[in-house]
Amino acid sequence: MAHHPSRSGKKSHSPLDRDTAGLMKLVQAGRHVDVETAARRILATRPVHALAMKALGFALIGQERYDEALPVLKQAIARHPGDPELHNNLGIVFSALMRWQESLDSFDRSLALAPGDPEVLKNSGVALVRMARLEAALPYLVKAIELHPGDYPEAVEQLASALLKLNRDDEAWVCFNELWKADNQHAPALIQLMFASLKRCQWDEFPEHLRMFRVLSPDLSELTESPFPLLAFPGISADELFGVAANFARRLIPVARAEPNFVYDEKNTPRLRIGYLSTDFKMHPVGWIIAELLALHDRRTVEVFGYSVGTDDGSALRQRLIAAFDHFADLFSCSIDETVARIRADRIDILVDLNGWTGFGRPEALALRCAPLQVNWLGYAGTFGHPKLADYLIGDPMVTPVANQSCYSETLAQLPGCYLPFDTSACLPPPPTRSELGLPEQSFVYCSFNNTYKYNPAVFDLWSAILREAEESVLWLGQPGGSAADRLRMEMAKRGIAPERLLFAERVAERGHHLSRLQLADLALDPFPYNSHSTGLEILWAGVPMVALLGETFAGRVGASLLRAAGIDELIAGSPAEYQQIAVELAKNPQRLRELRAKLTDGRRTSSLFDMPAFVSALESLYRRMWDDHRQGVRRPLPA
Repeated sequence: MAHHPSRSGKKSHSPLDRDTAGLMKLVQAGRHVDVETAARRILATRPVHALAMKALGFALIGQERYDEALPVLKQAIARHPGDPELHNNLGIVFSALMRWQESLDSFDRSLALAPGDPEVLKNSGVALVRMARLEAALPYLVKAIELHPGDYPEAVEQLASALLKLNRDDEAWVCFNELWKADNQHAPALIQLMFASLKRCQWDEFPEHLRMFRVLSPDLSELTESPFPLLAFPGISADELFGVAANFARRLIPVARAEPNFVYDEKNTPRLRIGYLSTDFKMHPVGWIIAELLALHDRRTVEVFGYSVGTDDGSALRQRLIAAFDHFADLFSCSIDETVARIRADRIDILVDLNGWTGFGRPEALALRCAPLQVNWLGYAGTFGHPKLADYLIGDPMVTPVANQSCYSETLAQLPGCYLPFDTSACLPPPPTRSELGLPEQSFVYCSFNNTYKYNPAVFDLWSAILREAEESVLWLGQPGGSAADRLRMEMAKRGIAPERLLFAERVAERGHHLSRLQLADLALDPFPYNSHSTGLEILWAGVPMVALLGETFAGRVGASLLRAAGIDELIAGSPAEYQQIAVELAKNPQRLRELRAKLTDGRRTSSLFDMPAFVSALESLYRRMWDDHRQGVRRPLPA
C-alpha cells in the first residue's frame, strides 16, 4: 500500500490552505479518483505544490495506473529528494511494473532516510522474494514485524511464504497457523496453512480446513501465492483448477500490462527458432529430464535458445544444459521488461515456458508477449488460465484428453506417447545390497519417493490397507524434512500398521546413487491426486513397476501416462479398490513381478517412454504444426 501524503518532506503551503485541507480529507478517505481531480486542479496553478504532487502519485497507484504514476513520482522526488514516502511509493510502482531491482533500490533510499519504517521493510522483503533472494528477504520481514505497532499480518504472511519456499515447513506452519487463529475468515492464509500441513504431514485438521476454504471461497479464488498447492488437494476438479488459475492470472497480470500479441516481420528461413524459458536449468527435476532432448534437436530444422531466469548452481548439469543450446542467456538479474526485450530481440518463433505456476517463473514476461507463439509445457501439470500467457499446452492423450479442452485456456497439443521426456544417458549403477541400506532382505518392499505434499489421509488409508494384506512387506519413502517423518510413523500407527514397517531412505547427493538404490524396491506406489512425475520416470527407468490410480486432473493422470508409454497398462487402476488389489496380488505373485521387471528392463531400449529420438521428432513435428497453423491464421487442437 502506498503511503498517504503526510508531513514528510518540505511543504510549500500552509496546512490552513483550503485546497490542501480538502485534498487531505479526500486522501484520508481513500477516494482515489477524487484525489486525482483535486490534485490536478491544484497543480494546474501551483505546479510545484509538494502535497499535491505526492497525492497525485498516491491516487494513480490506488487506481493501478502505474505507468502514469512513474513520471509523477520521479518529478516529485527530483524536487523533494529527502522525502522517504516518495521513494517508498516509487518502489511500489516499480514493483507493480515488475522492475524488481529498481523497486529494491527505491526502498533502500527510503530506509536510508527513515530507518525502521515497517511498511518499507516489508516492501523490501517482498521485492527480494520476487527476485528469488529468499534468505536475504527474511531479516527485512522479521524486522518489519518487530517494529510494527501491534500485529502485522501482511508481513507475517510474506515471512511464512518465504519460509515455505525455503522448505522450512515447521516454521512456516507456525506462522500460518497464527495468522489463521487471528483471522479465521482469511482464506489465503488458510490455503497456505493447508499446503504447509501437507508438506509436514499434519493431516488432523486438513479435511475440515478444506471444507472451510470452500465455504470462505466458493470459487477457490482467494490465493495470494500460486495455484500450485491446489494440485495436491483432494477433491479439486479439473474445472475448478481452471477457475483457480484464471482468477489468479487476472489478479497477477494487470490489464494495462497485457499488451496485444507481439508480432514481427517473419523471416524466410527453414529453421524454427525455439526458445526455452525456465528457472530450472540446474540440478532440478526439469533440468534432469530435459538435457538429452535439447541435445537431440535437429539443427537442420530448429535453432534452440535457452533463457535462464533462475539461479546458477554451478553444477556439471548446468554446464551440460548450456552446451546443449545453440544460444544461452542468463536473465536471472534482468527485469521483466529486459527479459521481454532480450527474447524479442532474438526473434524467437515459439517460446516454451517450462515453469507454469511453479517456482519463480516469469509469467509477467509472458503476459507482455515475448514471441508470436508461446507454449506451456513440462514444469506445471495444469493451465495458466489466461490466454495472454500461452497459446498452446503440450500434453498427451492420457493427461490432456481433447474432451477436457474446456479446462484449459491454452489450445491442447498432444504428443503421441507420454508428454514427459527423460535423459536416457542417466547412469544406472549396480544396486547396493538391501542390508547396506537397512532394508529387510526377505520383505516385499513398496516404495514412493515423492515430495511429502503429495501424501494425504486417503493415500495413507490405501497404502496401510495394502500393508495390512501384504503382511511381509514394508513401505520405503524418501527422508522428509523437519518433523514429517515422526508424523508419518504416527499416521501408520493410527491405521494399525507397526511404525517400524515405514522406512526412510537418507538423502544422497549423487543422482546416480539414488537411481541405483531404487532397483532394490519391488513395487512403487503412486500417490494421488498429485501423481509421481519425474519420480515416476526414475522408478520405471530403474526397472521397478508402479501401480497408479487414474485421476481426473492433469496432475492425477501422469502416472497412467507413464505406465501406458512403458507398455504396462495393466497397472493402471480405475478405483482405489483395484489399486489395492493390483498392489497386493503382485506382492504374492513373484513370477508376475519378475515378468514386469523384465519388460521394463527391455523397455529402456524398446518402449516409447524412453525412445528420445522419436520423442524429439514428435515434439519438433508438433512445433511445426503450431507454426504452420499460425502462418495460416488459425488455432486448433493438435491431436497426436
